Amino acid sequence: MPTIKKLDENVINRIAAGEIIVQPANALKELLENSVDAGSTMIDVLVKDGGLKLLQITDNGSGIARDDMNLLCERFATSKISTFDDLTSISTYGFRGEALASISHISRLSVVSKTKDSQLAYKAYYVNGKLATAKFKADPTGENSAPKPIAGKDGTQFTVEDLFYNVPSRLRTMKSKSEEWARILDVIGRYAIHTENVGFACKKYGESFPSISTRPQAPLKERIRTVFGTSVASDLIEFDIKLEEYGLKRLKGAVTGFSYINKRRMNPVFFINNRLVSCDPLKRGISSIFQVFLPKGNSPFVYLSMDIATQNLDVNVHPTKREVRFLYEDEIIELVCQHLHDVLSTRDTSRSFKQSTLKRNTDTGNMDDVSSAVKKYRQENKLVRVDASQPKISAFVRHDFGEIIKNSALDDTQSESQHIKSGEPEEEDTFIEGESIINGTQIEKSMQNQTLPVSHIQFSSTNRQRQNIVLDSLSELKQEIEDSVSRPLTNVFNNLVYVGIVDSEKRLCCFQYDVKLFLCDYGAMLCEYYYQVALSEFGNFGEIVFDEPVTLEEILAPLYEQRDDLEEKTQVIEKIMAMAQMFKEYFQLEISDGTLQMLPLLMKGVTPPLRKLPFLIYRLGTKVNYDDEKECLRDVMRQLALFYIPERIVATNDSEEANQVASNETDALNDLLENTIMPAVRSRFIAPEKLLNQVSQIADLPGLYRVFERC
Repeated sequence: MPTIKKLDENVINRIAAGEIIVQPANALKELLENSVDAGSTMIDVLVKDGGLKLLQITDNGSGIARDDMNLLCERFATSKISTFDDLTSISTYGFRGEALASISHISRLSVVSKTKDSQLAYKAYYVNGKLATAKFKADPTGENSAPKPIAGKDGTQFTVEDLFYNVPSRLRTMKSKSEEWARILDVIGRYAIHTENVGFACKKYGESFPSISTRPQAPLKERIRTVFGTSVASDLIEFDIKLEEYGLKRLKGAVTGFSYINKRRMNPVFFINNRLVSCDPLKRGISSIFQVFLPKGNSPFVYLSMDIATQNLDVNVHPTKREVRFLYEDEIIELVCQHLHDVLSTRDTSRSFKQSTLKRNTDTGNMDDVSSAVKKYRQENKLVRVDASQPKISAFVRHDFGEIIKNSALDDTQSESQHIKSGEPEEEDTFIEGESIINGTQIEKSMQNQTLPVSHIQFSSTNRQRQNIVLDSLSELKQEIEDSVSRPLTNVFNNLVYVGIVDSEKRLCCFQYDVKLFLCDYGAMLCEYYYQVALSEFGNFGEIVFDEPVTLEEILAPLYEQRDDLEEKTQVIEKIMAMAQMFKEYFQLEISDGTLQMLPLLMKGVTPPLRKLPFLIYRLGTKVNYDDEKECLRDVMRQLALFYIPERIVATNDSEEANQVASNETDALNDLLENTIMPAVRSRFIAPEKLLNQVSQIADLPGLYRVFERC
């Protein structure tokens, strides 16, 4: 039985070289990247017999110093990094110091280089990673292998001869010379279209003109035309998108439009952090995007360059560096596909088709093919199954429909609201500052068994013409609110689909927008909404008329029975009575001889909770600054908005009957929100920035699919 022994160093190096340099195109790629790293502006390539006999790369870069030539082809000798942590911030192509070493182990390599500071160029020969003589023989003494000074230009010339001469098995697996030549042209072409400010020229040995030649300063479209032809460049869509999501900083590139006809499959050109790579998941994602826009069998040209945060990228995962790994791969690919879909959608307005003669009895199978291509793009994890434009059948079978018909005689005179935003939010549950804060929920609980002296109310519309009240204070209120509108949040509210109440005590509800689910404090939201309604409908409210007027003292009595640290009741009433004319003229709130006769109706079909009437009256007498017109109007409208916010519904668990009452109230409120309030919010609500803290995304469909693999 053979024993285990350590391989010879030359055998190890030759095996490693075979992993890194698989074919001439790999050697060319490594040498091209070295030239680009050196700051070259022009790179010339000469090829003989598909690169197997001769592969010569000449550049005008920074060159290699005479003293560095001794280590040039040593394995793991590099100027690009010094520690392993440098890989997280690598910005050059090379970093391992293996490319030149591998080439020298399987070919005859010579290097001519001159730096700008040197008066002469130096030429050296390499075999097995070491300096060699001009006949590529090892020189143990080093006397005949030292770099020789010669005449030369700034830059470096790598000459690779007889590639795989000492690996006959690899040489036998090589394709034909023409196929290897095609691969070389493909590599040069891809670098030529991506690398800005660098010109490329490539020609066969013995020919007069290069097969590829690009100018250093040529724009992207010209470079693509030179490499891939006029048919590609004539229908090109370029894009350059800056991002800051999942570490993706920039997305640029070009794709062909819908007039480009190509039946031959063309591999996409992918660069990640300037590295030519292959990425099968990204390739599949882009292919699915194009299936929507292109006829079946048509293949697009795709050039895509991504800049990803270096700390999120691992470049050291493949011997030939053709693959990389990066964090948030699925999310980034999804983001790239979405942006590409948006780019293509903007151009999907017209197409050019070649005219053809229709045959009789045309087979309709092609229509099925196009339909199936569209179906392939249908992504279940992004499918919006319900949107704001779809009505619900429950809207037509409401339990309180008869009651709403009876109470909704008021004509809907409200107009579309302006772009407005309220001031700082004010909690309805606390209306006295300092230590003696009254908790509205507790008072409401204690007042639930008390009956307010309000016998019956009726809703009515006014016969007066709509009045346009022009006040500087109103204009200032609207303007100061317009300046702080949150456009993204407004778009969410304008397209929401109401789901239901989550917690009636905390006043939380859920709604859907697109494929996202949001949790919202509907109390805070309606506070802003009713304030906007009050401001936009100023002086034109509907009326809630009491059949029997009730005195302000009777309204305030339940409140004063609960606390003894409130302001004097007579002072509160006197202050309100002093402003009775203003209340009636501007707010349809009529108070006469100490009695309340009418309340404003802000929204048709919505009755304010009358148990909160004592809070409204008390606050109008204590929380409104009547000395300043602007402050006065703002404070009154804010108090009306607080008055209209639905009450908290608390299940006391005292009895089954009490819980049933709370459940019925929650159902009624849920129905009111779904069929009356939320449709109005969709049509006229402008969300202020401060409401961002009251709305939270709690789930989205793609995320649920990632967790459960289905929904």
